[in-house]
Amino acid sequence: MQYPTRTYDMRKALSGFALVAALVSGQSFADPGTLAALKSAGVALTEAQAQSVADAEGDALADAIASLVTANPGAAATIVGAAVTASPAQAAAIVSAAVTAAPDQAAAIVAAAVSVAPNRATAIVAAAVSAAPDHAAAIVFAAVSALPEQAAAIVAAAVAAAPDHASAIVAAAIAAAPDQAVAITAAATSAAPDQADAISDAAQDAVADNAIVSTSNTVAGPSPRSSGSSGSSGSSGGSGGAGSEANTAANSSAPSGSGGGGSASPN
Repeated sequence: MQYPTRTYDMRKALSGFALVAALVSGQSFADPGTLAALKSAGVALTEAQAQSVADAEGDALADAIASLVTANPGAAATIVGAAVTASPAQAAAIVSAAVTAAPDQAAAIVAAAVSVAPNRATAIVAAAVSAAPDHAAAIVFAAVSALPEQAAAIVAAAVAAAPDHASAIVAAAIAAAPDQAVAITAAATSAAPDQADAISDAAQDAVADNAIVSTSNTVAGPSPRSSGSSGSSGSSGGSGGAGSEANTAANSSAPSGSGGGGSASPN
């Protein structure tokens, strides 16, 4: 009568060993999808970097991506685009970590992320602006340029994350999607009502600048006039600099020319 019990106990033991083995194996390659995506995008990795990404789980993945970006900031957009494609649920965390690691690449990082995960655009923008508020205008210009139909929602998220930059955010968004000016202004005002006057002034200046540039382009080609020259300096929240900051955002939002083949290995 003892044999059945021993057989049952042995089966339980074997099952336990199998479970432990599976868990250990899973720890070794916790996120092979992201690693494969990085390799497919042409990101060169050292063996240690590849193992770090493969081992990463949850929040650790964002840290692993930030490490790659730190090692090769010129390839930040390619790295983040691949990582978000493979792990969209971690998009905001990945972008936040990457922007913190390479704030000068914030616009390119956001453009890459929202392009592959448009349904997470507001979370991505909020994370990026929170990580690098001084780059808020460039971040918003990049995001709205990629997804103009989400302009109002993107602006609301950005202004909520950095209300002190509301006027510059609005100017950049309108520069990227002038047809959405009314919705952009309303969204920004709702997110930061105490900045209403500065937002209104920035919006009016941005709309006027866009009209001048559009007319100039139609009649005589691109105008050499800086879009920031008509910014109003008298309103609260710094709207006087919003025009020039939006112009800077447009120039800085273009991805760097490193391409997907950049190595993430340290120099």
